[in-house]
Amino acid sequence: MSVDSINSLANSQSGVQNSQNIVFKNVEHKVGIMEKAAMSCVKCAKCVPTCTIYSINRDEITSPRGYLDLVQAYSQGRLALDLSLKNAVESCFLCTTCVTQCPMSLPVDFVIERVRVDVAKKYGIPLYKRFLFFLLGKRSVLNLVFSLGFYFNPCLFKDENGRKRLRFGFGNLKNRVITPLNRRSFLQRFNGLIESKNKDSMESNLQDSIKNEKLDSKENIESKSQDSIISIESNPQNPRKVGIYIGCLSNYNYVNVGVSLLKILDRLGIDAFIPGKQECCGAPAFFSGDIKNTTRLIKKNLDYLVPLLSDLDALLVPEATCAAMLLSDWHHALEIESEVFGIDNAEYLSKLESLKKKTFMASKWLHDFTRLDSILSKRKKSQTKITYHDPCHARKVLKIFNEPRNLLKNYALKEMAESSTCCGFGGVTIQSEKYDLAKKIGDKKAWHIAESNAEIVSAECSACRMQIDDSMGRNNVNATFKHPLELIAESLEKT
Repeated sequence: MSVDSINSLANSQSGVQNSQNIVFKNVEHKVGIMEKAAMSCVKCAKCVPTCTIYSINRDEITSPRGYLDLVQAYSQGRLALDLSLKNAVESCFLCTTCVTQCPMSLPVDFVIERVRVDVAKKYGIPLYKRFLFFLLGKRSVLNLVFSLGFYFNPCLFKDENGRKRLRFGFGNLKNRVITPLNRRSFLQRFNGLIESKNKDSMESNLQDSIKNEKLDSKENIESKSQDSIISIESNPQNPRKVGIYIGCLSNYNYVNVGVSLLKILDRLGIDAFIPGKQECCGAPAFFSGDIKNTTRLIKKNLDYLVPLLSDLDALLVPEATCAAMLLSDWHHALEIESEVFGIDNAEYLSKLESLKKKTFMASKWLHDFTRLDSILSKRKKSQTKITYHDPCHARKVLKIFNEPRNLLKNYALKEMAESSTCCGFGGVTIQSEKYDLAKKIGDKKAWHIAESNAEIVSAECSACRMQIDDSMGRNNVNATFKHPLELIAESLEKT
């Protein structure tokens, strides 16, 4: 929702219920954007039944409209930013379900992210987070940490029913299912241009397409719902080269995701370019309120990636959270930095618009702009039962739902119950300080997977993968997790 829309909808509303620990005070104030968003809420409660945190903590304070009431009181100066408010806003999973349910699409997630910046300013960033965010901003140091950690895998992890658990640990780390470390990351293994060896096959597929289908005219292509995301000069009917923005978890923990994407592109006759100096998207820092580290990473990425775009048809992101950061949250973060610190980010907002025009989640681009579905239709069908989990950032933020499913038709797909509900990952704070909440939500997801009787569960998000793997291990669910790109690559190998 735009600022103008929020301004036009703003009206006063009553306070939150169940607020025993919240102390209000009457003061005069200047109306701000957070308050205006909160005042626009008409308290219809459509958001409440579907709220992730409210489903396990039946307190109006931890519901979307409760959050908005708290934010309104805080922005008016009637509510202090004390530990109770800090705890409340840090309990939100930022799944954005409320935004999709709201008749006015009020940006509850953005409002909470904004308050978390104030929380971080007042209470500081915990030492363990500062160390993590430092590593995420120092690629060479992080490479060294993971490479050294690889040699300690036998000491750190034990194998239980096909899953790796920590041998040692304390608190929330005890007995967690965690992916072992790789000796070399994806970006260490692959860098720069990787030319396809199947361009003849690509041209053959294109000729088949021309024979059987009438290609869209330039006018038709430009009028499609993509809003000219790919220009006609890039020729989406015959793409040549795409970039890969891999994401940290696929770079370090789930390297086969990137390898599978390379295999798919090679089969399509499309050259891949891996920008070797790409940085973390900043999601862990952003969701923790560390706006300075977030925008530092954003600006480094924009300065590096934007000049490369002219030679690329698209920039593919195989991770829902990273894709949503680039296409949505980077804009929010730059705006917040401008508001809080008075920094003029007009130049970077302009660069971001250029980047967004060519940035896609991998399954979306492969589905819409290649002949992958046609090639897959000629491959041998598998009787392997799979089920699909919709990452919040894919389904609710980027509106991606059918694309990965259409590319997985070679498998026996059985939809789980509530496939679009949050898996419970929630970010660094939830996983480290509020793991009991993550477990409660994760248990529900594991039960739905078990009820589907699927052998494999898939989702285009490695954060979901980490959470779901842990949840299945805790609930003894005998299914394995594979990224959709891994399943597609395996399907392409079958004759």
